[in-house]
Amino acid sequence: MHFTPQIRKAIYAAAAGLVPLFVALGAISNEQSQLILSSIAAGLAFFASVTAIRNVSEANPESIEFEDVTEGTEAPQIPGVNQ
Repeated sequence: MHFTPQIRKAIYAAAAGLVPLFVALGAISNEQSQLILSSIAAGLAFFASVTAIRNVSEANPESIEFEDVTEGTEAPQIPGVNQ
């Protein structure tokens, strides 16, 4: 499963909505709710990092081609510097 920003946002929104409900119903304490929300945020941050590393590692730098956009242009003339 890819943890896109939209999916992470939906998970956290669901948890942020359900945890206070459980606190209000007395199923969990306020301290437990903070631990749960912190754990969910840490887990989502971890999966976001894994996704970022996977995206970076898939790109082979040797196969990336760069276009020379300076070809045919003149060097900039900065008064007082280029004399």
